[in-house]
Amino acid sequence: MLKQVNRMALTVIAGLSLGSCKLPDVNLATPEPLEVNLNMRLDVYQFTGDAPKDAEKAKTIAEAAERRRNRSSEIQELKNNRLVGEDHRGLLHVREVPGGKWGERVKQAVQEENDDRTLLMREEARKREMTVFDIQQENWKQAIAKAYKGEWVEIPGEKEGTFKWVQAEGPKEKSPAAPAPENKAAAEPKKDDSAAKPAAR
Repeated sequence: MLKQVNRMALTVIAGLSLGSCKLPDVNLATPEPLEVNLNMRLDVYQFTGDAPKDAEKAKTIAEAAERRRNRSSEIQELKNNRLVGEDHRGLLHVREVPGGKWGERVKQAVQEENDDRTLLMREEARKREMTVFDIQQENWKQAIAKAYKGEWVEIPGEKEGTFKWVQAEGPKEKSPAAPAPENKAAAEPKKDDSAAKPAAR
């Protein structure tokens, strides 16, 4: 019983002492409105694909052209073996992959050739202020015209926007040059106009 009285007394004393303590006033209001600074930076980048940097552009373009020249006999061999063909985008297309390491080399050679062709077509489009699509169309038509007999080429299909693979009939022979028109003045006999001139005395 005494313990309970003591506990109650302590509780009352603690409550009284806390009630007599004054806590400091905390001003939650701000004297000035809050200022929020929002700085945004917008960077705009133009995607140029795998186009070379300006400093290296000329070197890269020249190297791509050189690589194509060095690779031309290998590409022709792949065409002769009917493993690859010229597609409507002006690029090579693997039509048949041989087995083993040669098959891997065929895929690698075609990828390297197409990378260089794409780089050169983009540069050509930039220089001539044309679309890459237009340059692709030009290269495709040239490839069809130059294809040897039996090589695979892609040509327009029956429906618009479709294509089909055919074997080329061979390069078109150039028609012989038309003969130069004859010079009329040289061909016609000269008129004798001595009769029209008065005789010298």
